[in-house]
Amino acid sequence: MEKNQENEMKREQIENNISKKRLGYVIATIFVFLLGLGIMAYQSELLLDELLCLVTVNIVFLLVFLIALMKRRFLEELPVGDSTSYGSVFLVLLLTWVLTISFSFLPDYFAPVMLIGVMLTTVLDDMLALSLSIYFIIIQCVTCGLSVNVFYCYCMLSVLGILLAVFLGNRDRTESFCIYILYFFINLMIPIVFYYIAYLEIDKKVFFYAIANGLINCAVIIVFYNRIRNKVKEGVVADYLRFIDDSYPLVGDIKRFSTAEYRHAKRVSKLAAFCAAEIGANADCAACAGFYYRLGKMEGEPEIDNALKLANNHCFPTDVMEIMEEYGGVIRLPQSPESAIVHMVDTLVTKIELLDCDTMSSTWNQDMVIYQTLNELSQKGFYDESKMSINQFLTIREKLVQEESLL
Repeated sequence: MEKNQENEMKREQIENNISKKRLGYVIATIFVFLLGLGIMAYQSELLLDELLCLVTVNIVFLLVFLIALMKRRFLEELPVGDSTSYGSVFLVLLLTWVLTISFSFLPDYFAPVMLIGVMLTTVLDDMLALSLSIYFIIIQCVTCGLSVNVFYCYCMLSVLGILLAVFLGNRDRTESFCIYILYFFINLMIPIVFYYIAYLEIDKKVFFYAIANGLINCAVIIVFYNRIRNKVKEGVVADYLRFIDDSYPLVGDIKRFSTAEYRHAKRVSKLAAFCAAEIGANADCAACAGFYYRLGKMEGEPEIDNALKLANNHCFPTDVMEIMEEYGGVIRLPQSPESAIVHMVDTLVTKIELLDCDTMSSTWNQDMVIYQTLNELSQKGFYDESKMSINQFLTIREKLVQEESLL
């Protein structure tokens, strides 16, 4: 029991390690925050002591935000789970700084600040998106000397925008149209209400600004929200495929280490992706994890820990690292359908590779090996924790039997 807890702590430490690439994005994020704050302060002609106070607050907030981001990514609470890349987060944060700086030139109460919170939900969970959007509002209000009523107005817009973001991307056109109308109405009415609270009067100019604000918010959300979110998801898929491309350095390292190991990895990767697609699982994740499932053989003992360290240094998606961690069921049994598939395929390919060619020349012999091996693993409850149903297991088994050869 103590050994399992020690292994769990060690794996968490490995997965939370910041690789050089991730460290680069963290440093770039800090630089962008300081640069954005500097630009805002320069435009507002803040005094040096005021700027130093803001820098202090900025650093404290940013450190806490980055810690929370890492933890939520580890807990798979981000929009694309643990596969949301730091690069995607950095680009969206850069966009939010551009928006915040541009908002400083717009009339009070009528800057489309709702866009900040809505765009942040493409890469962050609601709590992080709300926290960060309020941070940007605070920076804008302090540097531009905005009143407390403007602050309340912008906070209300951010909260409502983030709450409604869950409906964006819905394929139901009627519901999507209603959400866009609601966004427009909110951006029309909320600024007018708070403007009236502040000045106890409304003129035509206020209505013009409010209508423009609503139209800008809706237009930007319609045009860019789904594109940004799809780009984030496409980036995750591209990462899976990039890691198993022959041009990737680690692939070359495996090939130089052992041609047989490279061929084995290619077979497992191809078959795992095929089987995962059959049951609607993540085929790209299964392909990537299948290729690197035995990476520890190249690294040596302790195989799993060394494989995880190397995978972390290359910024592998965490779901792939989790499957690598479950290699052979040594530390824990497969916890996902993708992990179960990779284990099934790797076990079969390994067993068939060990048998001589004459034995496996018959299709009947190969089928018997598949049935016997998978049935034994299933009866032992090896895949009970993988959330794979019996029907899915049988589907995968039959698809593997239908393959002409696993070699």
